[in-house]
Amino acid sequence: MRRGIVVALGACVGLAAGSARAELPRDYFLDAPAAGTYSMSDVYNVGAQQSLENRAHLEEGMSMLTTRLSGIVSFPYADGSINLDARLFLFTLGGSAGYRQVYRNHTFAPGEDSSRDRRNERESDKEHDSQGYAYGEGRLRVVVPLDPFFLISTNTLRWEDMDDNSFDWLHANMHDGGTLFKSEATLFFRHRDLGGIGPYARLMNVPRTQSDGSHARESELHYGLVFGTRPGFVRPRGGNADLFLLQMVFKFGDEDYGLHPYRLPVYPLAVYRAVLKLF
Repeated sequence: MRRGIVVALGACVGLAAGSARAELPRDYFLDAPAAGTYSMSDVYNVGAQQSLENRAHLEEGMSMLTTRLSGIVSFPYADGSINLDARLFLFTLGGSAGYRQVYRNHTFAPGEDSSRDRRNERESDKEHDSQGYAYGEGRLRVVVPLDPFFLISTNTLRWEDMDDNSFDWLHANMHDGGTLFKSEATLFFRHRDLGGIGPYARLMNVPRTQSDGSHARESELHYGLVFGTRPGFVRPRGGNADLFLLQMVFKFGDEDYGLHPYRLPVYPLAVYRAVLKLF
């Protein structure tokens, strides 16, 4: 749940070059995207996202500049962001800036129980409050085509002006405000008639309040599976297409991790995206 949808989609940024033909492969989202201006409408779990994206060739077939405006309305928060990415062959350097208003916020005192069960109790008792904060991030993505496999690796340095010891709906964990680092990788097996599926891993280093009130940085590993395909509800003509993506991320043995409404150490994300070319 995020601009986080965009991060979760990784390289799934739109319609592949040369995809005007009727039989668009179901793994098209792993190919380099085509230039143009696109409307991207997402529905997912308990929210929706609308994006306007422009892609311009810097050198056709080799490099591209992508700008995107995105807005999210969901069960726990609303979010607006501006995003810029520059791709050169297999490398993409990008950045984002935005503001998030969390209206189901869970911030805890040092040493207080912040587990999934406790957060659910707070939800039931309507003890949650709200907070709004600005954020910014820089990221470097590398893609490695290894036919029939496709590796996507993204390293992100992110700053959030959130309250310390708060639950992060984007990453499904607890941490302080300030700077966090995450390194993500997905190895897709791709097939034109199936789509793409593969294991996912995310290493995060975050600032975190300790039980005695002190602050330290901690690292943690999340892991799971990602599947993406073209359902075909949108006819692939004139630059239009659609995408279904399912991501399941786990951290077993951690009572704090996970979206607490599901009562498990899991971050589930199911997204349907309709892509319409404007011009």
